[in-house]
Amino acid sequence: MANWSSPALSRSWLVTIVVLYALLLAYSIVIAGRLLLGVLPGLILLVIYLLWRFVIAVEAIADAQQRIANHDGEDDTE
Repeated sequence: MANWSSPALSRSWLVTIVVLYALLLAYSIVIAGRLLLGVLPGLILLVIYLLWRFVIAVEAIADAQQRIANHDGEDDTE
């Protein structure tokens, strides 16, 4: 796992997402007058991000378990 790292958003993508969300939030408060209209998409994005991170973590755990199993199997054959 020394060479493996989870994929991360680049700084430009992160800034773009934050700016677009801030504009959506400003629109929902100032023009539409509904706070929930701006908060709900943010919560949905947060839940999707957390689920994505969970899947990445499970994949890393499965990969580590597979490497441990392969390493243990090699020791048995000697």
